[in-house]
Amino acid sequence: MPQFAAIIRTLAVALWIGGMAALDFIDAPARFALLDRNQAIRVGQALFERFNRVELALALIALAAAFLAESARWTIWLLVLMLVLVVAQATYLTPAITRLAAGLDFVHRAPHDPRYAAIRPLHTAYAVLEMIVFVAGIAVLAAWARPGRR
Repeated sequence: MPQFAAIIRTLAVALWIGGMAALDFIDAPARFALLDRNQAIRVGQALFERFNRVELALALIALAAAFLAESARWTIWLLVLMLVLVVAQATYLTPAITRLAAGLDFVHRAPHDPRYAAIRPLHTAYAVLEMIVFVAGIAVLAAWARPGRR
């Protein structure tokens, strides 16, 4: 059972981190290159809202499988941290950003609309949490890839 759980745990984290990389490094640049800013933002909001749910599912699967695989404790704690950060993104940051951005024109900005300024720190927080989760996920995968390690 621990070997099978180790495979599931590793696949879950690899899909999670790989999905993040695909969205952040492939999808987002292409979206902003091909669509006008308003369309790119609307599509991005829909993608991130949906991917947040995928992240939560993969995090829970990875965490349960890591316990069953008797993974190193520090990797389990790192997964817990990653899960907590994704919960913050999914339950607070993404909905708040989406709510504030509703109806805003990001091409022809209304100069005195305070929602633009309100979005900036939320978006920055989201991006910082995203990078922490990404780096932590890579660290966990690297640790599990080392021969003889759990």
